[in-house]
Amino acid sequence: MQKLLTIYIDRHSYFGKKFARGHYADKHGFVEEHLEDYLKDGWKISSHFGFGQQEGGWITVVIEKD
Repeated sequence: MQKLLTIYIDRHSYFGKKFARGHYADKHGFVEEHLEDYLKDGWKISSHFGFGQQEGGWITVVIEKD
């Protein structure tokens, strides 16, 4: 079985209150913890790929488990 996880990266999230609050800074770290739970449960990363631009982008991760 395989699962596809997508992770959005937003550089502006790390500047605090200097920018409008239209981003998801409070969600950063959530995916990492979620992925950790999968790995502890026996899932393995089979591939990953990143794409985007200077201000942000996406990371895709394919995990699989027998």
